[in-house]
Amino acid sequence: MKNALLLFPFTGLLVLVMACSKNNSGSEPTTTTEEEKLPTVIADKVKDITTSAAIFFGKITNKGGAITDRGIYWGKEANPTGNKISSTAYRSDGEFEVSIKELTPNTTYYVRGYATNSRGTAYTNDVQFTTNQVPGAELFTDTMFAAGATTVFVAGKVVDAKGITQKETGICISKNADPSINDTKVAAPGSVQPFFLRINGLEPATEYYIRSYSTNIHGNTFYGQNVKVSTIQKGNVTYTLTQNPNPTDEEKAAYARIKVAFDEAVAYYNNFTSITKILNVNYVPGVPTADANINGTIRVGSNTGYQRTGTALHEIAHAVGVGQHTFWTNTLIKNGLYQGGFANSILRFMTRTPAEALKGDNLHFWPYGINGAHEDNGQEMLYITNVLIMQGMKKDGLPSSY
Repeated sequence: MKNALLLFPFTGLLVLVMACSKNNSGSEPTTTTEEEKLPTVIADKVKDITTSAAIFFGKITNKGGAITDRGIYWGKEANPTGNKISSTAYRSDGEFEVSIKELTPNTTYYVRGYATNSRGTAYTNDVQFTTNQVPGAELFTDTMFAAGATTVFVAGKVVDAKGITQKETGICISKNADPSINDTKVAAPGSVQPFFLRINGLEPATEYYIRSYSTNIHGNTFYGQNVKVSTIQKGNVTYTLTQNPNPTDEEKAAYARIKVAFDEAVAYYNNFTSITKILNVNYVPGVPTADANINGTIRVGSNTGYQRTGTALHEIAHAVGVGQHTFWTNTLIKNGLYQGGFANSILRFMTRTPAEALKGDNLHFWPYGINGAHEDNGQEMLYITNVLIMQGMKKDGLPSSY
C-alpha cells in the first residue's frame, strides 16, 4: 500500500512534466504561400504605323500573381491616362499586342502598356511615335473643254488616291493661275470618276484657269495641273415671227408654240455660240414639217410635233449653213463623214467617247442633229450639245451666208 501511495504522486508528476514539455514546443506548423507582387511589364515597340493606325507590342516579364487585365493607355500627352484599350491578343509567355486606330495623320502620340493583378497595376515607360503624313492624291485636269459665253464644260479625275478615301472631288476656277477651293468650285456628284462638270456664271470672252481638286477624309486638299480655258463671245441671233393680224384660234395656238420653241432655241444659240444671224420665221400650215434657207427664212408647218425647240434648233442650223452652203458638201462632208476637227472634238468631249465622230449627208449631220421630231427628247443637254457642235462647225469654217 505504501508503495502504491508513493507511485501515484510520482506518476502525476511525470504526467505534469510531460504536459509542460509539449506546451513549450510551440504551435502546430502551418502551410504558407509566396506573397503577390505588382507585375513587371515592359514596352517592346510600336510598329506598322500608318496615317491612322499603329500596333503596340508589350511583354509581362513577371506576373507577380494572376493577371486580370493588360493593355495600353494612349494620347497626345506624355504619361497618358485616357484612351484605355485592353489587349485581346496575348500569349502565355507574357507577350501582348494592341491595335490603335482612328489616329490623326502626321501627329505625335504617346503610348504606355499596363498589366493588372490583385495587387494593382504596373506601367511601362512611354513610347513615342508619329503617324505617317497623308500622301497627296494624284489628279488629272482635262485640257479639252467646251465653252459657251457664260458656261464652260470641264473634266478631270483622280488618277491615284494613294489608298486614302476621298471625301470630295471636283474642279475649281479663277481668272488667276492656281485656283483653289477658296475660289469658285464645282464638286462632282458622289464618287463618280472621271468627273464631267458644268460651271455657270462666267463672263463672256474671258480667260480662266481651272484645275481639278480632291479633299480627303482627313481634310487635306490636293490639286491637278492648271489648264487655261476661255469663254466665247455671246452670240447675236435674232428672229421675227410673222403673224396674221387677225389670227384664227388654230393660228394663235401655233404661234404660241412656235414662239416658245424659237425663244428657247435662240437663247441656246446666243449662250453657246458666237454666231450672228437674223431669222424670219413663218407659220405655213402646208409645210409637212419645217424647212429653212441660208438667207434666214424658216417655215414651220402645222404638225405640232415640229413646233418644238428641237426643230427650231435644227432649222437654225440649216439657216447658218448646214446643208445649205457649198462649203458643207464640198469640204466638210466626204464619204458620209464630217471632216472638221473642232466640231468632232466637241462631240467627243461632250459624249466622253474618244472614238465618236460626226457623220452627214448633203443636208444633215448626226448624232445630235435632231433630224426629226422623234429625236427631240426635250433634254437640255441634247440642245446644248447641238449648238456647241454648231459653234465647232463655225470654227471649222462653215459660212453663215453666201
